[in-house]
Amino acid sequence: MVILKPVNNSDALLLFLLEQENYPHNYYKYRNLIQMINNTNYLVYKLIVKNNLYGYFILMHSGDDFELIRLTVKKRHHHQSYGQQMLKYILTHFSYQQIFLEVNEHNLVAQQLYLKHGFKIIRTIAQYYGAENGYLMVYHH
Repeated sequence: MVILKPVNNSDALLLFLLEQENYPHNYYKYRNLIQMINNTNYLVYKLIVKNNLYGYFILMHSGDDFELIRLTVKKRHHHQSYGQQMLKYILTHFSYQQIFLEVNEHNLVAQQLYLKHGFKIIRTIAQYYGAENGYLMVYHH
C-alpha cells in the first residue's frame, strides 16, 4: 500500500540520506531540509511503501502557483510508477493556478513523465545544471 503524507522533523534524516544517494554532487543540506519542512511556504510530502520511505516531493508556494523543486524516488525503486503516483497526487490534491519546474535536458525519463501529465516546455535555461542546460516546464490547472 502506498501512502503519501506530510513530512515532519523526524523524517528529515531519511530525506537527507535519500538526497545524498540520488544527488551526490547537488543534495540539499540537512539544515535546509529542516527549514523547508518548518516553513509554511513549502509542502514536503513523503511516499511510504511497506513502512519504508521510497520517495518524496517538495513544492514551494509562490502566490497562486507552485514550483516543484524536488520529486525523487530511491534509485532501487525507479521505474515502478512511484514518481508518477506522486505527480498525480500533486496535480489533484492541491489548489494552484500553475506548477513550474526545471528539469535537466538529459533527464529524458523525467521529461516524459511531466509531458505525459500535461506539462509543457516553455524555455531552455542555459547552463542551469552546471555545464548542462535545463528546461523550464509549466502545468496549467
